[in-house]
Amino acid sequence: MKLVKLVLGLALLLAVRAQGDEDPGEESQESKDAAEAKEEKEPKEPKAPAGPSKLAPTVKYLGLHSFLHGGHGSADKTPKVLLLLDGKEAELPDWYTSVAMSFKEGKKKSVSFAVLKEDGEKAARRFGVPKDEEVPKAGILIVAVVDGKGGGRYARFTGSELRAGGGAAVRAVKEFVRSIVDENTEATLLPLPAFPPPDIPRKQASTSLVELTYDNLPTHCFGGAKAICLIALLPAGVNKCPEAVAELAKRHRNDNVQFAWLKAQKQQEFVEAFGIKMDQLPMLVAVKVGKRNRFAKLEGELAISSMGGFVDRILGGDMTFAALKPLPELEPAYLQGGDDEEPAGAAAATGGGDEGFDDEDKVEL
Repeated sequence: MKLVKLVLGLALLLAVRAQGDEDPGEESQESKDAAEAKEEKEPKEPKAPAGPSKLAPTVKYLGLHSFLHGGHGSADKTPKVLLLLDGKEAELPDWYTSVAMSFKEGKKKSVSFAVLKEDGEKAARRFGVPKDEEVPKAGILIVAVVDGKGGGRYARFTGSELRAGGGAAVRAVKEFVRSIVDENTEATLLPLPAFPPPDIPRKQASTSLVELTYDNLPTHCFGGAKAICLIALLPAGVNKCPEAVAELAKRHRNDNVQFAWLKAQKQQEFVEAFGIKMDQLPMLVAVKVGKRNRFAKLEGELAISSMGGFVDRILGGDMTFAALKPLPELEPAYLQGGDDEEPAGAAAATGGGDEGFDDEDKVEL
């Protein structure tokens, strides 16, 4: 019995010693396999691409004019260096920003650098690169000397150092840029190609639309600043400008056209001067006043579609005009009178009636 207890005690002691000899920090093979399997299931996230460089910002094709020459109203004569790459996903090489740093003192740049990724091939063609030559992965380097007036000259770097990259590219490009800027080079400088200028907001003119009267006919229609006067002749019962005419005037506010509308029911002679009968109203007429006064007319309703086509034909030079002799005149309001009534003030103007006279004031003839 004692022997059995002794054997069990020795076995227990050996087990404790064996457990103590194991490295607590050492992972078992099963743990390692489990960790590797987890890594395979959960791949590492890719590194985020580097942000845009302030030393060599990325520009687009439509921004090349502003980069080379400055924005609207702010001419820029600083020499420019442009690296054309082969696509949107192309990476900016480190050597390029190193070169850009060499031409910057404090906040002042003696040379401005930029990179064009999208449409690099399109820009390369503008710089004279043959169509059968693709933009290499290392890029195409252009150095431009601008005159501050939208023009300038440029040269392309043709050395092999761009492909090598690193310090070789930094040294070669720095030397090339300095030689162009200092005009101490044997490289041929070519005229700088033109690129699309930025859009300049067009100032909207005020709408040229008036109600035609005896007073403004010679100043706004038959002698105004616009070359053509379009008159909407309105029938009886229509006392305001149709919305379609107002919309058309707004649409053509920047064109050399004056719009007018006329309550024509009391202007029969004026209407008939255009060969129009009163029962044919409404109608749109276009008048060109000059050495030979001419007119054209649009028959039918004053619809925006038909009137728009009429005006487009006039502005496009496709309209046939007829002679207008003589130039018609409008009747002033004080001579028009009412439809069935004597014009207001007519009795007073003619001195009709005995009202206001005494017997003593009458004169015997």
